[in-house]
Amino acid sequence: MRALIRKIRQATEPVRDWIRVRGGSRGVQRSVPLRPEDAEPTRRRWHVLVDLIHEQLSGPELTIVEVGTRTGETTEHLHKYCPQVAAFFCIDLQEPAAGSNRIAGLDRVSFIKGYSDEAASRFEDQSVDLVFIDADHSEAWVRRDIAAWLPKVKPGGVISGHDYDSKNHPGVKIAVDALFAGHSHPLKIEANKVWWTLRA
Repeated sequence: MRALIRKIRQATEPVRDWIRVRGGSRGVQRSVPLRPEDAEPTRRRWHVLVDLIHEQLSGPELTIVEVGTRTGETTEHLHKYCPQVAAFFCIDLQEPAAGSNRIAGLDRVSFIKGYSDEAASRFEDQSVDLVFIDADHSEAWVRRDIAAWLPKVKPGGVISGHDYDSKNHPGVKIAVDALFAGHSHPLKIEANKVWWTLRA
């Protein structure tokens, strides 16, 4: 019986591999191996961002902005796996609560409290290597965030965001599709509904 089960598993392995890839579970983090304590079965937004930093950006002094930080889980992961990032800026209307603050005490990480478009005014144009937009998911605010942050991204840098084509947040896809229609670089959709493109 065990031999039969083993043969069935071997015969169906290509199909099961295809299903895992479609579900985002293969190549969870391609560029840097995960440590045992960070092992996860599926590809999450922070895995996508680590790969974007390692595969799309160059240089030892990168600047990363996360718009919509919540507990800081994404920045905490990037901080751990991206030593080439010199500065992380986390932007939100509220600081993470004391019991769930994942970025407290991390070097290279700065928190800016306030609206994202107001925070963007503190940055010079073409000064940021990657922006990740994951704040208010309404169409109006996603448009506003992209308009505020795209000029801040260096040519060849990455602008990205979360919840593209989410049933709960249809405004994200509407805004992103409208603003990047005809963009010189293709819009790419990754696991966990992460969208990204390069700035021209």
